[in-house]
Amino acid sequence: MIGHTSAALLAILVLTVPIQPSADEVGDILTPTQQFALIQSWEGRWRVAETAALQIVFEKTARGTAMVERWETSTGLHSLTIYHMDGAGALIATHYCPQGNQPRLESRGGTESEIRFAFRDVTGFEEGESHTHDLWFTANGDGTIRRSEVYTTKATLQEPGHYTLSRVAADNWSIGIGHPPQHTAPGTPHSAGDNANRYGE
Repeated sequence: MIGHTSAALLAILVLTVPIQPSADEVGDILTPTQQFALIQSWEGRWRVAETAALQIVFEKTARGTAMVERWETSTGLHSLTIYHMDGAGALIATHYCPQGNQPRLESRGGTESEIRFAFRDVTGFEEGESHTHDLWFTANGDGTIRRSEVYTTKATLQEPGHYTLSRVAADNWSIGIGHPPQHTAPGTPHSAGDNANRYGE
């Protein structure tokens, strides 16, 4: 009887204890500080496969304590996202949107191949606008980076938008950017899937 009871308890234990994925399945989990170091390793200029009207530049500022992601078009600067640590326990991304709002996002997890940010709060948000709600980067095996984002209005999450970034060699930084952009009016959805409205293609 005792043997049957022990076997039954063991079976229940096996069924109820979750099986943890191996390190090979999820990759090494990065701390916020390590995530910031990964973003710093992207310093330089990047082409965007989905549009010739935009290039993205990552650069260090403030003695390396902040990382700027700068979106450039043929007529100048389009927008900024600034990454920095909040103490040792949080990595923050603040996006300065052409609509005039400034959402802040906090990293929610990261591996050697992916960093994810989720919405924390927003300033300057007006009725009829949208703002960044989720942002994530995926490092591909060929050296490119997939940048993905989701925008939201007060009521509705929009579909994800994606850009594929490839690094531009330093000696090619003078290469021109394509078609001039149109100005994004307040309230116009701002996402990676809305190239035609933002860049005049």
